[in-house]
Amino acid sequence: MTPVKTRETRILEKMEEQVDAGRTKAIGLSNFNKRQVEKVLKNARIKPASLQVELHVLLQQKELVEFCQSNGIVVVAYSPLGSPGFNNFMQKHGFPTREMPNILQQPAVQKIADKHKKATGQILLRFWIEQNVVVIPKSTNPERLKQNMGALSFSLDSDDIEQLKALDMGEEGRIFNMDFLKGMKDHPEYPFVK
Repeated sequence: MTPVKTRETRILEKMEEQVDAGRTKAIGLSNFNKRQVEKVLKNARIKPASLQVELHVLLQQKELVEFCQSNGIVVVAYSPLGSPGFNNFMQKHGFPTREMPNILQQPAVQKIADKHKKATGQILLRFWIEQNVVVIPKSTNPERLKQNMGALSFSLDSDDIEQLKALDMGEEGRIFNMDFLKGMKDHPEYPFVK
């Protein structure tokens, strides 16, 4: 996969043409940082409806989430469970793997799960749901899919939320830095996280 080297404002113009032509109803962004979203909002005729980014308790991107929500952009969290299968994917495709903490096994998460008699995955999903973030956990396991739906059946208290917020590692918690993609460092917007 080779990244497109076109600036996001040019792509935005083309997406707006698709809305005008009735071929799509809304424009969504993915993996944009705050600076890039600001630039889009400054230049957009049609405001983006959503931004999909990596979000989990180790990478909370608070400033970006707050900025998007204050501008009416729905935030969608991919890998809200921390992508436990990431290294398998990397290895399968010949990319280097790296050691990462298993978010599902974090002691603070387990403690909160025990308190609520819920699975750790449900706690992690609920954390984002209560912050008005849409979560898209990946699973092909029917039991786990059903279990994930259980995140809608309870609430976390303020102490739970504060404990989970304290797990944020900032950029050190990022799993998907995309540097493994050929040509990524040559993109005019690189590095994307700043």
